[in-house]
Amino acid sequence: MEYKLDKTKGATIVADVHVTATEWDAALNASYEKNKEKYNIPGFRKGHAPRNMIEKAYGSGTFIEGALDEVYYKAYTQVLRENEDIKPVDSPKLEIKSVGENGVDIVLSIPCVPTFELAQYKGLTFTKQTVKVTDKDVKDAIDRELLRASRLVETNKPVKNDDFVTLNFDGYIDGKPFDGGKAENYQLKIGSHTFIDNFEDQLVGLNVGDKKDVVVTFPADYHEATLQNKPATFKCEIKAVRERVTPKLDEEFVSNSTEFNTVEEFKKSIEERLNKEANEKAEIELDNDMLDKVIDDTTLTPPEVLVDEEFNRQLNGMQAQMRYQGITLEDYVKYIGRTMDDFKAEIRKNCERNVKARLVLEKLIRTENLDITEQEIDKKLIEMAKNTGKTLEEIKREDNNNMVNRVANEMLMKKITDFLRANNTIK
Repeated sequence: MEYKLDKTKGATIVADVHVTATEWDAALNASYEKNKEKYNIPGFRKGHAPRNMIEKAYGSGTFIEGALDEVYYKAYTQVLRENEDIKPVDSPKLEIKSVGENGVDIVLSIPCVPTFELAQYKGLTFTKQTVKVTDKDVKDAIDRELLRASRLVETNKPVKNDDFVTLNFDGYIDGKPFDGGKAENYQLKIGSHTFIDNFEDQLVGLNVGDKKDVVVTFPADYHEATLQNKPATFKCEIKAVRERVTPKLDEEFVSNSTEFNTVEEFKKSIEERLNKEANEKAEIELDNDMLDKVIDDTTLTPPEVLVDEEFNRQLNGMQAQMRYQGITLEDYVKYIGRTMDDFKAEIRKNCERNVKARLVLEKLIRTENLDITEQEIDKKLIEMAKNTGKTLEEIKREDNNNMVNRVANEMLMKKITDFLRANNTIK
């Protein structure tokens, strides 16, 4: 079996294959051996009739399809074995040029990862974001801690912004009740803009037990078409009011609610935490900048078959997630104000980027020999196993490769970014 390769077709490598007459006859015999049980020939037990008798009875082309499968497989296997640089992304397409006494000529069109050159990824300069935690950052973080420690308490004070009220209401349009316009003991945060128009503003200043007619107009784009632009009156009654009580930042709060004894110790810990988080974020952004540089600057059009696979995987994942939440993907897309075509186009664009990134990083790994060995993965898993009291074998057996794959990917990405840091200038 002889072949010639044409690598000038972009992401498709074409193999012109000639199968000699002897090889073709062997393929026909192989097809005959696999399929002879299917044919009944008078005078012979089923499966024992000679090939020529079957071909005479059923036609000379009886075993050609099976024989073509045979030579297709052998040719494809030989091409891949003798050309390790060929990286198929899908099965090849088969074209039959001729079948005759001199053998068979076929063409295999093999879709592959396109040949491309990596953009420059060494000797570059990258800037790490300067970390500066301000007094305001510290104050805002402390305020969030105080807010988490706050509680809601009932009050007899007039309703004000940020209060939580319990109310009954009956809604009327043109003096008649409408569906969905009535509720009892409804919990509403004033200022949350949960209700339409200035509904919440009109409750400010009321006391527990007060009743008031709240007049509003439904917006033109309201989700219920029959209510759009309609003026409505809601007869409201305040049943309860709760206000948020936030603790003061003092020694009592710190000693009771944190591991520290003084306000200064607490403030210092907050500042240290913010600095650590900011530094970690800056390191991640630096790694992303380096990766984005080599990916974005590399000229490569990802194969459509790989983009299709990624697109279908993501779309199916989204559909499953929506079903779990009790809605369809179509309803979700409509809810966020998008068309399905635009939504899918955006997903596909992201998929093209993901596939390109994967191919670029895979080539960088091969070029610089950055792959992770099984021994390195096991060493990391053993360290993790110490915290669970399990052996490495138990982790691998129970994990079903989920954690193993995640750990391997994390280690591989760190090896790539460490390499880029070591071979570029970081300011």
